[in-house]
Amino acid sequence: MSNQVGGKAWWSCMAALAMGAVSTFTVPAIAQEATPPADLSPDLVADETSSMWTTSGFLRFESALRTTKDENIVNQRGNPFNGKSVARDSSLLPGGGADSFARSGEPADNEWNLMQLRGQYDISGALSNNFRLFARVRGVFDYAPYDEFDPDAIAGANPDGFNYQEPEYFEYRKYRDGGSTNPLEVAGRRYMVDLQSLYLDYQQGPLLVRVGQQQIAWGQALFFRVLDLPNGLDLRRHLFLDYAPEEYADERIGSLGIRTTWQATQQWEVDGFVQRFLPTIYPNANTPYNAIASQFTIHDSWNKQYDDKLNGGVRVRGNLGALSTQFVVTRRYNPDGVYRWTKSGVNRDLPGAPGSGFVLAETAFEVDPTGVVSAQEWFTFAGNQRLNGVEGLNTSITEFNGGPDGLGAEDLGAVAVPNKELAGQELDLFFQASGGLRGHLVREYKRETNLGAGIGYVISAAPGSVLDQLIVNLEATFTPDRTFTNTSLSRTYIEEDEWIAALVMEKYQRLSQNFPATYFVFQYMYRSESDLFGRHLSGMGGNRDKIAQGVDGWNGVVFALQQPSPTLRWRFDGAMLLDTRGGILVQPALRFSPNTTWSVEAFYNFINGNLYGDDNENIMQTLEYADEIGLRGTFQF
Repeated sequence: MSNQVGGKAWWSCMAALAMGAVSTFTVPAIAQEATPPADLSPDLVADETSSMWTTSGFLRFESALRTTKDENIVNQRGNPFNGKSVARDSSLLPGGGADSFARSGEPADNEWNLMQLRGQYDISGALSNNFRLFARVRGVFDYAPYDEFDPDAIAGANPDGFNYQEPEYFEYRKYRDGGSTNPLEVAGRRYMVDLQSLYLDYQQGPLLVRVGQQQIAWGQALFFRVLDLPNGLDLRRHLFLDYAPEEYADERIGSLGIRTTWQATQQWEVDGFVQRFLPTIYPNANTPYNAIASQFTIHDSWNKQYDDKLNGGVRVRGNLGALSTQFVVTRRYNPDGVYRWTKSGVNRDLPGAPGSGFVLAETAFEVDPTGVVSAQEWFTFAGNQRLNGVEGLNTSITEFNGGPDGLGAEDLGAVAVPNKELAGQELDLFFQASGGLRGHLVREYKRETNLGAGIGYVISAAPGSVLDQLIVNLEATFTPDRTFTNTSLSRTYIEEDEWIAALVMEKYQRLSQNFPATYFVFQYMYRSESDLFGRHLSGMGGNRDKIAQGVDGWNGVVFALQQPSPTLRWRFDGAMLLDTRGGILVQPALRFSPNTTWSVEAFYNFINGNLYGDDNENIMQTLEYADEIGLRGTFQF
């Protein structure tokens, strides 16, 4: 779609939002998914007596002001090696030598991480006593006041792939094939309009059937996704660093499917779904919250192999005496995906070596100065991305031989090496010869079975005491033979059984007779094989000077509270996520809502990845650039 057509779509959406009828829109409380049955949204149950159509929505300005000088290092203009002279040494190898080289690229100096205008419009109504329709259209426009990457500013730069030229804030194209992941989305460089929901409900007695584009939220854990298995996440707007009380309400990807809920008895409910598989969408290269090093080009295989795949699952929920219970089984493609080296397909010669591009096209690399230019940079980013820099080099060689006429990486003199010293020598030799090499990776999706269970109990104690009405939930999943990205980026993925468990405690406690009750949440999560972002723990602990040694188990703690003022116009929210290996995210927030039309939220994302522990062993070291003050102003209608 051309930018002209896309622009018309954006302004048409904004016009539609502005013309909506006035009604009430409520920002979800922090307990949105903690209070059963919050995963069934209020519009899920059809009103058999009402034929009235209701509308609601909002227009919101969102911004995030940087409070640190640290840039996102995985972006071209945040790369810490830009303009820095780095020693390269390949003198131990034939034809090698030593030199110093400064990576091309002007460092960024951003004041903003985020500046967007967003809108949402909901409409729902009963078509008859048994049928009800719900639709939600969303629009977002990014003002993009950022120091953007421009490949024309780097001599000789021509990185292959649509998403590696001018930054694309929303349009997410599969490599060389075009097209978006979500069929109900129109996106351009700085805007996106989508139908997050468009479904029809049919209700007859205890049976409810929902058909169409929808989100499904299971489980009680806040922020920690344990039983929340059906949908992937769209992280293009603000990663997961949004206003914490809204949790994943905006990020869950809507998908076409059928969901059936049957109230079998007064105590037991059966909930099942079949849904089109859609993967998690990560921010594009060189956008503020990008998470994948932009020196590497990602090929996405979704629209070639997985766009017709289905996910499905069943949940049984009910009571066993004083215990609330739920049991879950899903058969799905993991939406996070896994990554491995792939052929670049780019025929671009090494300087002074005519014909070498034909061979390089059969390897995982292309010649371009926007790639990696020194061994120091290679090992630094291997640690940042939780990979093994030595084994990553070796698999990029050994798995790319025997192309056309038997040509491959070894025909360019590349050989597998036994240690970091020789790996550094070989890397520097090729970077000296090329001026920079971009690596190419492919993202694939693997099918898995998730078995889960949860139990809950409400403690009864002396009225008003700390323990009285304390809600305790325990959730756990077991995934046999889960597939993880190999820290060597090999096509042979890591397969291991994974256990994930979370303990959740929540309650309302009145601290003063002059204020409404305060809502408290405490959570603990354990993951046996991966961190919160799904990265295998064997990749933890590497940096420029050492190879990852890995860690055993990931542990995280969340504490959150919410305190309204006596008039309910003000509300204080606080949330904290602690990675027990030395990283912390703290978000204090203040909300002011003078009436049902206007609200303002201010919050601070304080991120520290170096409380204690070794480098690159906790998740917060990935996010320290996002230390920021967020400000949102919302007009609700």
